[in-house]
Amino acid sequence: MTFDEIMAPLGGARFLEEHLGRAPLHLEGPPDKWAAVMNWEVLNRLLGASTIWAHSSLPLVLDKEPVPAAAYCAPAPGRDGGTVLRPDPAKVKAFLKRGATLVANDIDQLTPELRAFCRAMEEALGGKVQANLYLSSKRRQGFAVHFDTHDVFAVHCMGEKTWAVFEGRAEDPIAHPMFKSLPLEHHEKAKGKLWKEVRLKPGDLLYLPRGQYHYALADDGPCCHIAFGVTYPIGLDVVSYLFERMVAEPLARANLPRDPGALARRLAALGDRLAAVTADPKTLADIQAFAAGFRYAREDYDLPGLIERAESRWRRRHDDFKLIERAGKTLLVRTSTREGVEVPPAIKDLLSWVVDREGFERAELERAFPSRPAAQLDGFLAQLEKMRVIAPL
Repeated sequence: MTFDEIMAPLGGARFLEEHLGRAPLHLEGPPDKWAAVMNWEVLNRLLGASTIWAHSSLPLVLDKEPVPAAAYCAPAPGRDGGTVLRPDPAKVKAFLKRGATLVANDIDQLTPELRAFCRAMEEALGGKVQANLYLSSKRRQGFAVHFDTHDVFAVHCMGEKTWAVFEGRAEDPIAHPMFKSLPLEHHEKAKGKLWKEVRLKPGDLLYLPRGQYHYALADDGPCCHIAFGVTYPIGLDVVSYLFERMVAEPLARANLPRDPGALARRLAALGDRLAAVTADPKTLADIQAFAAGFRYAREDYDLPGLIERAESRWRRRHDDFKLIERAGKTLLVRTSTREGVEVPPAIKDLLSWVVDREGFERAELERAFPSRPAAQLDGFLAQLEKMRVIAPL
Protein backbone atom coordinates (compact mmCIF):
# COMPACT_ATOMS: atom_id res chain seq x y z
CA MET A 1 0.00 0.00 0.00
CA THR A 2 1.11 3.55 -0.61
CA PHE A 3 0.97 6.08 2.23
CA ASP A 4 -1.90 7.80 0.41
CA GLU A 5 -3.82 4.52 0.45
CA ILE A 6 -3.01 3.95 4.12
CA MET A 7 -4.34 7.42 5.03
CA ALA A 8 -7.38 7.27 2.72
CA PRO A 9 -9.83 8.90 2.43
CA LEU A 10 -7.94 11.89 3.89
CA GLY A 11 -4.75 11.30 1.91
CA GLY A 12 -1.10 11.51 2.87
CA ALA A 13 -0.47 15.17 2.05
CA ARG A 14 -3.39 16.46 4.13
CA PHE A 15 -2.43 14.21 7.02
CA LEU A 16 1.13 15.53 7.07
CA GLU A 17 -0.09 19.12 6.91
CA GLU A 18 -2.99 18.97 9.34
CA HIS A 19 -2.44 16.14 11.82
CA LEU A 20 1.12 14.81 12.09
CA GLY A 21 2.37 15.75 15.54
CA ARG A 22 -0.65 18.01 16.03
CA ALA A 23 -3.94 16.26 16.67
CA PRO A 24 -5.54 12.79 16.86
CA LEU A 25 -7.36 11.45 13.83
CA HIS A 26 -9.89 8.68 13.23
CA LEU A 27 -10.25 7.39 9.67
CA GLU A 28 -12.94 4.89 8.71
CA GLY A 29 -12.22 2.41 5.96
CA PRO A 30 -13.80 -0.57 4.19
CA PRO A 31 -13.78 -3.77 6.31
CA ASP A 32 -11.19 -5.48 4.11
CA LYS A 33 -8.77 -2.55 3.99
CA TRP A 34 -6.17 -4.26 6.20
CA ALA A 35 -7.02 -7.87 5.29
CA ALA A 36 -3.69 -8.39 3.51
CA VAL A 37 -1.77 -6.87 6.42
CA MET A 38 -3.27 -9.08 9.13
CA ASN A 39 -6.07 -11.64 9.42
CA TRP A 40 -6.85 -14.61 11.65
CA GLU A 41 -5.07 -17.07 9.35
CA VAL A 42 -1.84 -15.05 9.37
CA LEU A 43 -2.02 -14.46 13.13
CA ASN A 44 -2.56 -18.17 13.84
CA ARG A 45 0.41 -19.01 11.64
CA LEU A 46 2.68 -16.51 13.38
CA LEU A 47 1.68 -17.60 16.88
CA GLY A 48 2.07 -21.24 15.84
CA ALA A 49 5.75 -20.61 15.07
CA SER A 50 6.36 -21.01 18.81
CA THR A 51 10.16 -21.06 18.70
CA ILE A 52 10.39 -17.44 17.51
CA TRP A 53 8.71 -16.16 20.69
CA ALA A 54 9.96 -15.48 24.22
CA HIS A 55 8.26 -13.90 27.23
CA SER A 56 9.61 -10.49 26.24
CA SER A 57 8.23 -10.68 22.70
CA LEU A 58 4.89 -12.28 23.63
CA PRO A 59 3.74 -10.81 26.96
CA LEU A 60 0.27 -11.26 28.41
CA VAL A 61 -1.70 -8.65 30.38
CA LEU A 62 -4.80 -9.35 32.47
CA ASP A 63 -6.90 -6.63 34.13
CA LYS A 64 -4.19 -3.99 33.64
CA GLU A 65 -1.48 -6.16 35.24
CA PRO A 66 1.27 -8.10 33.45
CA VAL A 67 0.92 -11.86 33.74
CA PRO A 68 4.11 -13.23 35.36
CA ALA A 69 6.27 -15.05 32.84
CA ALA A 70 6.40 -18.13 35.09
CA ALA A 71 2.62 -18.46 34.80
CA TYR A 72 2.65 -19.13 31.04
CA CYS A 73 6.28 -19.78 30.02
CA ALA A 74 8.83 -22.55 30.51
CA PRO A 75 12.62 -22.61 30.05
CA ALA A 76 13.65 -23.70 26.56
CA PRO A 77 16.79 -23.58 24.39
CA GLY A 78 17.14 -20.19 22.72
CA ARG A 79 17.62 -19.79 18.99
CA ASP A 80 20.90 -17.95 19.64
CA GLY A 81 22.12 -20.22 22.40
CA GLY A 82 21.43 -20.19 26.12
CA THR A 83 18.01 -20.56 27.68
CA VAL A 84 14.91 -18.42 27.21
CA LEU A 85 11.49 -18.36 28.83
CA ARG A 86 9.30 -19.54 25.97
CA PRO A 87 5.51 -19.19 26.04
CA ASP A 88 3.70 -22.50 26.40
CA PRO A 89 0.90 -22.48 23.78
CA ALA A 90 -1.49 -24.42 26.03
CA LYS A 91 -1.05 -21.93 28.88
CA VAL A 92 -1.29 -18.94 26.54
CA LYS A 93 -4.59 -20.29 25.21
CA ALA A 94 -5.91 -20.72 28.74
CA PHE A 95 -5.18 -17.07 29.55
CA LEU A 96 -6.75 -15.92 26.28
CA LYS A 97 -9.95 -17.76 27.23
CA ARG A 98 -9.98 -15.75 30.47
CA GLY A 99 -9.78 -12.48 28.56
CA ALA A 100 -6.07 -11.73 28.80
CA THR A 101 -4.58 -9.33 26.27
CA LEU A 102 -1.82 -10.85 24.15
CA VAL A 103 0.88 -8.54 22.81
CA ALA A 104 3.04 -9.74 19.91
CA ASN A 105 5.98 -7.33 19.85
CA ASP A 106 8.18 -6.40 16.89
CA ILE A 107 6.18 -8.14 14.17
CA ASP A 108 6.98 -5.59 11.43
CA GLN A 109 9.56 -7.88 9.76
CA LEU A 110 7.63 -11.15 10.00
CA THR A 111 5.63 -11.01 6.74
CA PRO A 112 6.19 -9.36 3.34
CA GLU A 113 2.96 -7.37 3.78
CA LEU A 114 4.05 -5.92 7.13
CA ARG A 115 7.48 -5.03 5.73
CA ALA A 116 5.93 -3.27 2.74
CA PHE A 117 3.45 -1.41 4.96
CA CYS A 118 6.21 -0.16 7.26
CA ARG A 119 8.46 0.74 4.34
CA ALA A 120 5.73 2.96 2.87
CA MET A 121 5.21 4.69 6.22
CA GLU A 122 8.93 5.24 6.82
CA GLU A 123 9.45 6.78 3.39
CA ALA A 124 6.53 9.19 3.89
CA LEU A 125 7.13 10.08 7.54
CA GLY A 126 10.93 10.12 7.80
CA GLY A 127 10.94 8.01 10.96
CA LYS A 128 11.51 4.44 12.14
CA VAL A 129 8.40 2.26 12.28
CA GLN A 130 7.95 -0.64 14.70
CA ALA A 131 4.78 -2.73 15.02
CA ASN A 132 3.16 -4.50 17.98
CA LEU A 133 -0.03 -6.54 17.68
CA TYR A 134 -2.69 -6.52 20.43
CA LEU A 135 -5.28 -9.30 20.78
CA SER A 136 -8.04 -8.63 23.34
CA SER A 137 -11.52 -9.88 24.26
CA LYS A 138 -14.27 -10.18 26.90
CA ARG A 139 -14.38 -6.45 27.68
CA ARG A 140 -11.26 -6.84 29.82
CA GLN A 141 -9.11 -3.70 29.82
CA GLY A 142 -5.50 -4.64 29.22
CA PHE A 143 -3.82 -1.32 29.98
CA ALA A 144 -4.67 1.61 32.23
CA VAL A 145 -4.79 5.16 30.87
CA HIS A 146 -1.34 6.04 29.52
CA PHE A 147 0.61 7.80 26.77
CA ASP A 148 3.13 6.37 24.33
CA THR A 149 6.61 7.73 23.70
CA HIS A 150 6.10 7.55 19.92
CA ASP A 151 3.40 8.41 17.42
CA VAL A 152 0.82 5.63 17.14
CA PHE A 153 -1.02 4.51 14.01
CA ALA A 154 -3.53 1.95 15.32
CA VAL A 155 -4.66 -0.19 12.39
CA HIS A 156 -7.77 -2.15 13.39
CA CYS A 157 -7.89 -5.57 11.74
CA MET A 158 -10.48 -7.86 13.37
CA GLY A 159 -13.36 -7.48 15.83
CA GLU A 160 -14.26 -4.15 17.46
CA LYS A 161 -12.72 -2.07 20.23
CA THR A 162 -13.57 1.23 21.87
CA TRP A 163 -10.80 3.74 22.51
CA ALA A 164 -11.05 6.58 25.00
CA VAL A 165 -8.82 9.44 23.84
CA PHE A 166 -8.22 12.33 26.24
CA GLU A 167 -7.23 15.96 25.70
CA GLY A 168 -4.15 15.65 27.91
CA ARG A 169 -0.82 15.23 26.19
CA ALA A 170 2.67 14.84 27.62
CA GLU A 171 5.23 17.13 26.02
CA ASP A 172 7.51 15.10 23.72
CA PRO A 173 8.08 12.08 26.01
CA ILE A 174 10.83 9.60 25.18
CA ALA A 175 11.62 6.02 26.22
CA HIS A 176 13.46 7.04 29.41
CA PRO A 177 12.75 6.25 33.09
CA MET A 178 11.83 9.91 33.57
CA PHE A 179 8.66 9.15 31.60
CA LYS A 180 8.37 5.36 31.90
CA SER A 181 8.27 5.36 35.71
CA LEU A 182 5.49 7.89 36.21
CA PRO A 183 2.83 6.53 38.60
CA LEU A 184 -0.79 5.91 37.63
CA GLU A 185 -1.85 8.81 39.86
CA HIS A 186 0.14 11.17 37.65
CA HIS A 187 -1.53 9.84 34.49
CA GLU A 188 -5.01 10.11 35.98
CA LYS A 189 -4.42 13.78 36.79
CA ALA A 190 -2.66 14.63 33.54
CA LYS A 191 -5.06 12.90 31.10
CA GLY A 192 -7.50 15.83 31.13
CA LYS A 193 -11.02 15.73 29.75
CA LEU A 194 -12.27 13.10 27.35
CA TRP A 195 -11.59 14.26 23.79
CA LYS A 196 -13.58 11.54 22.07
CA GLU A 197 -14.68 7.94 22.46
CA VAL A 198 -13.77 6.18 19.23
CA ARG A 199 -15.14 2.80 18.23
CA LEU A 200 -12.73 1.08 15.89
CA LYS A 201 -13.94 -1.50 13.37
CA PRO A 202 -12.02 -3.51 10.75
CA GLY A 203 -10.60 -1.12 8.15
CA ASP A 204 -10.33 1.83 10.58
CA LEU A 205 -7.20 3.72 11.58
CA LEU A 206 -6.62 5.84 14.68
CA TYR A 207 -3.66 8.24 14.80
CA LEU A 208 -2.40 9.45 18.18
CA PRO A 209 0.51 11.92 18.42
CA ARG A 210 3.30 11.09 20.82
CA GLY A 211 2.22 11.71 24.41
CA GLN A 212 -1.57 11.63 23.80
CA TYR A 213 -3.41 10.02 26.72
CA HIS A 214 -5.70 7.06 25.91
CA TYR A 215 -6.84 3.56 26.77
CA ALA A 216 -8.80 0.89 24.89
CA LEU A 217 -11.48 -1.66 25.75
CA ALA A 218 -12.38 -4.69 23.64
CA ASP A 219 -15.86 -6.07 23.01
CA ASP A 220 -16.91 -9.50 24.28
CA GLY A 221 -15.61 -11.17 21.14
CA PRO A 222 -11.95 -11.27 20.07
CA CYS A 223 -10.48 -8.20 18.41
CA CYS A 224 -7.08 -7.38 17.05
CA HIS A 225 -5.21 -4.24 16.07
CA ILE A 226 -1.63 -3.44 15.16
CA ALA A 227 -0.02 -0.38 16.70
CA PHE A 228 2.57 1.00 14.31
CA GLY A 229 4.84 3.17 16.45
CA VAL A 230 6.89 5.88 14.75
CA THR A 231 9.95 7.57 16.23
CA TYR A 232 11.78 10.48 14.61
CA PRO A 233 15.25 12.03 14.91
CA ILE A 234 15.36 14.27 18.00
CA GLY A 235 17.74 16.72 19.61
CA LEU A 236 19.28 14.03 21.80
CA ASP A 237 20.49 12.30 18.64
CA VAL A 238 22.49 15.45 17.92
CA VAL A 239 23.87 15.32 21.47
CA SER A 240 25.01 11.73 20.86
CA TYR A 241 26.63 12.81 17.60
CA LEU A 242 28.40 15.69 19.33
CA PHE A 243 29.77 13.31 21.96
CA GLU A 244 31.52 11.32 19.23
CA ARG A 245 32.84 14.50 17.61
CA MET A 246 34.12 15.82 20.94
CA VAL A 247 36.10 12.64 21.60
CA ALA A 248 38.64 14.06 19.14
CA GLU A 249 38.91 17.31 21.16
CA PRO A 250 41.74 17.37 23.77
CA LEU A 251 39.74 19.95 25.73
CA ALA A 252 36.90 17.45 26.13
CA ARG A 253 39.23 14.63 27.19
CA ALA A 254 41.17 16.61 29.77
CA ASN A 255 40.51 16.16 33.48
CA LEU A 256 38.18 18.76 34.95
CA PRO A 257 39.93 21.26 37.26
CA ARG A 258 39.03 21.17 40.95
CA ASP A 259 39.22 24.91 41.50
CA PRO A 260 35.67 26.40 41.13
CA GLY A 261 36.88 29.37 39.09
CA ALA A 262 38.96 27.21 36.76
CA LEU A 263 36.04 24.78 36.42
CA ALA A 264 33.70 27.60 35.41
CA ARG A 265 36.17 28.73 32.75
CA ARG A 266 36.56 25.15 31.50
CA LEU A 267 32.79 24.74 31.18
CA ALA A 268 32.59 28.00 29.26
CA ALA A 269 35.38 26.84 26.95
CA LEU A 270 33.61 23.53 26.37
CA GLY A 271 30.39 25.38 25.57
CA ASP A 272 32.22 27.56 23.06
CA ARG A 273 33.80 24.54 21.41
CA LEU A 274 30.47 22.71 21.25
CA ALA A 275 28.90 25.77 19.65
CA ALA A 276 31.67 25.84 17.05
CA VAL A 277 31.27 22.13 16.25
CA THR A 278 27.50 22.52 16.01
CA ALA A 279 27.93 25.40 13.55
CA ASP A 280 30.40 23.43 11.42
CA PRO A 281 28.94 22.72 7.92
CA LYS A 282 30.08 19.11 8.34
CA THR A 283 27.74 18.78 11.31
CA LEU A 284 24.80 19.99 9.25
CA ALA A 285 25.64 17.57 6.45
CA ASP A 286 26.09 14.65 8.88
CA ILE A 287 22.80 15.30 10.67
CA GLN A 288 20.97 15.67 7.36
CA ALA A 289 22.39 12.33 6.24
CA PHE A 290 21.44 10.76 9.58
CA ALA A 291 17.86 12.00 9.28
CA ALA A 292 17.58 10.89 5.65
CA GLY A 293 18.60 7.35 6.60
CA PHE A 294 16.54 7.17 9.80
CA ARG A 295 14.65 3.97 9.05
CA TYR A 296 15.03 0.24 9.49
CA ALA A 297 16.48 -1.98 6.78
CA ARG A 298 13.61 -3.86 5.14
CA GLU A 299 14.84 -6.21 2.44
CA ASP A 300 13.07 -9.06 0.69
CA TYR A 301 14.82 -12.10 -0.73
CA ASP A 302 14.26 -13.19 -4.33
CA LEU A 303 15.21 -16.86 -4.37
CA PRO A 304 16.15 -18.78 -6.39
CA GLY A 305 16.31 -15.98 -8.97
CA LEU A 306 18.83 -14.02 -6.92
CA ILE A 307 21.35 -16.84 -7.01
CA GLU A 308 20.60 -17.86 -10.57
CA ARG A 309 21.12 -14.31 -11.83
CA ALA A 310 24.30 -13.88 -9.82
CA GLU A 311 25.72 -17.08 -11.27
CA SER A 312 24.59 -16.66 -14.87
CA ARG A 313 25.10 -12.97 -15.69
CA TRP A 314 28.45 -11.20 -15.72
CA ARG A 315 29.86 -7.80 -16.62
CA ARG A 316 33.35 -6.75 -17.65
CA ARG A 317 34.83 -4.58 -14.90
CA HIS A 318 36.84 -2.28 -17.21
CA ASP A 319 36.59 -1.29 -20.85
CA ASP A 320 40.34 -1.12 -21.55
CA PHE A 321 41.27 -4.82 -21.46
CA LYS A 322 43.14 -5.99 -24.55
CA LEU A 323 44.83 -9.20 -25.69
CA ILE A 324 48.33 -8.51 -27.01
CA GLU A 325 50.69 -10.92 -28.77
CA ARG A 326 54.31 -10.45 -27.71
CA ALA A 327 57.30 -12.74 -28.24
CA GLY A 328 55.08 -15.70 -28.99
CA LYS A 329 52.97 -15.14 -25.87
CA THR A 330 49.48 -13.79 -25.34
CA LEU A 331 49.05 -11.16 -22.64
CA LEU A 332 45.89 -9.71 -21.09
CA VAL A 333 46.71 -6.02 -20.58
CA ARG A 334 44.88 -3.03 -19.09
CA THR A 335 45.95 -0.13 -21.28
CA SER A 336 45.28 2.49 -18.57
CA THR A 337 47.66 0.89 -16.08
CA ARG A 338 49.88 -1.16 -18.45
CA GLU A 339 49.44 -4.10 -16.11
CA GLY A 340 49.42 -7.46 -17.86
CA VAL A 341 49.27 -11.18 -17.24
CA GLU A 342 50.15 -14.08 -19.50
CA VAL A 343 47.19 -16.01 -20.87
CA PRO A 344 47.44 -19.83 -21.08
CA PRO A 345 46.81 -21.01 -24.64
CA ALA A 346 43.94 -23.26 -23.47
CA ILE A 347 41.75 -20.29 -22.54
CA LYS A 348 42.90 -17.74 -25.12
CA ASP A 349 39.77 -18.12 -27.23
CA LEU A 350 37.51 -17.94 -24.15
CA LEU A 351 39.18 -14.79 -22.89
CA SER A 352 39.11 -13.12 -26.30
CA TRP A 353 35.35 -13.72 -26.42
CA VAL A 354 34.85 -12.21 -22.92
CA VAL A 355 36.89 -9.02 -23.39
CA ASP A 356 35.00 -8.22 -26.58
CA ARG A 357 31.77 -7.86 -24.57
CA GLU A 358 30.56 -5.45 -21.92
CA GLY A 359 28.47 -8.20 -20.38
CA PHE A 360 27.23 -11.70 -21.06
CA GLU A 361 25.17 -14.57 -19.72
CA ARG A 362 26.55 -17.95 -18.83
CA ALA A 363 24.25 -19.50 -21.41
CA GLU A 364 25.81 -17.33 -24.15
CA LEU A 365 29.28 -18.56 -23.20
CA GLU A 366 28.07 -22.16 -23.29
CA ARG A 367 26.53 -21.69 -26.76
CA ALA A 368 29.72 -20.06 -28.05
CA PHE A 369 31.88 -22.95 -26.79
CA PRO A 370 29.66 -26.04 -26.80
CA SER A 371 32.59 -28.45 -26.61
CA ARG A 372 33.93 -27.05 -23.34
CA PRO A 373 32.93 -29.02 -20.21
CA ALA A 374 30.79 -27.14 -17.68
CA ALA A 375 33.41 -27.62 -14.97
CA GLN A 376 36.04 -25.95 -17.18
CA LEU A 377 33.76 -22.96 -17.80
CA ASP A 378 33.08 -22.71 -14.06
CA GLY A 379 36.79 -22.63 -13.32
CA PHE A 380 37.41 -20.07 -16.05
CA LEU A 381 34.73 -17.69 -14.73
CA ALA A 382 35.90 -18.12 -11.13
CA GLN A 383 39.46 -17.26 -12.12
CA LEU A 384 38.40 -14.15 -14.08
CA GLU A 385 36.34 -12.99 -11.10
CA LYS A 386 39.31 -13.53 -8.77
CA MET A 387 41.49 -11.50 -11.17
CA ARG A 388 38.80 -8.75 -11.14
CA VAL A 389 38.32 -8.99 -14.90
CA ILE A 390 34.58 -9.71 -14.53
CA ALA A 391 31.95 -9.31 -11.82
CA PRO A 392 28.57 -11.04 -11.35
CA LEU A 393 25.35 -9.10 -11.92
